[in-house]
Amino acid sequence: MFKRLDPRDINITPWKAYKEFTVTNVDSGSGVYGFRAVSSSIKNFDTDTSAKTTFSSASFYHLPTWFMINRMYYKDTGNNFNNFGQNNGKQYRLLQPSASIISVPQKLFGERIKPKSITLTDDSGASTLTIKDDGNGNLYDNAHSSSFAIFASHSFSDSYLIYSTGSFVGNVFYEHGTLVFTNTGSKYIDIGTKTGTDGYSLKYKSQVTIREHSYTCIVGENEYNGTTNISVTNQRSGSISVSGSESWKLFPPGHATAKSGSYKHHYQATDTYNNFVTHSEFRPYITKVGLYNDFNELIAIGQLSHPIKNDKDLSLGIQVRFDA
Repeated sequence: MFKRLDPRDINITPWKAYKEFTVTNVDSGSGVYGFRAVSSSIKNFDTDTSAKTTFSSASFYHLPTWFMINRMYYKDTGNNFNNFGQNNGKQYRLLQPSASIISVPQKLFGERIKPKSITLTDDSGASTLTIKDDGNGNLYDNAHSSSFAIFASHSFSDSYLIYSTGSFVGNVFYEHGTLVFTNTGSKYIDIGTKTGTDGYSLKYKSQVTIREHSYTCIVGENEYNGTTNISVTNQRSGSISVSGSESWKLFPPGHATAKSGSYKHHYQATDTYNNFVTHSEFRPYITKVGLYNDFNELIAIGQLSHPIKNDKDLSLGIQVRFDA
């Protein structure tokens, strides 16, 4: 009892779903790490002696980390082919000889961190900082948001560089879940790298594309008026076998003649239908709709909220929806 769907009755609609997360400096076990990046000569780099930040499950060397973020995000920013993300004049990038990083694993942000959803509360300095993103990949100190707004409104021109001091803090690369703090001022130099009461709390929203699948299943006149439900046969088919001293309680009266031992009862299959099924006015009720792929593999089941009578003189449309 299969019927091929008309392509016009299939609709797939994508939409964005967002979920808010809050992670802290104690969440390194889930892959959230805060560590430093420091530039120096790589000629004499030695894993035994070079500075690194170590967690229970990972270690990050400061020197290679600096070279990594410089090559990926900051070197040759005027050439979109040589670094990640297009600037378009809306993101200010300037990497100092040292920086600090907070890295969020993809399992906690999906496709990307939602722009303009970041709020970082950091206690690494003498006072608590609140850092936010502007939606274009820039991080700024919320206490100096007006100065940052002036700097951004003039396309981060050097003529307005004074407004970046104490306001521009760094960058966020949404698709990588990476926050880079490039401001080396005394208030910001240790952002994301300390623990305990000097640690941080990062709140943001993840973004995932959900696709709503909608299938309109048409039951035409005189279609699907038969049934394979076992209840329409004279005798049920199958068997049941139960053992144990209490097994008699599982059988109908008369099937278990004594209240001890093991019991087995068989229902023989039959091709004979009950009289009410062969009546000309018999109409089955639809309770479920199964969707199959081209290999006749069941991939989804639509459960109706209540059985629907399948009238032979009427067409019936059933819409099955699910998200993936």
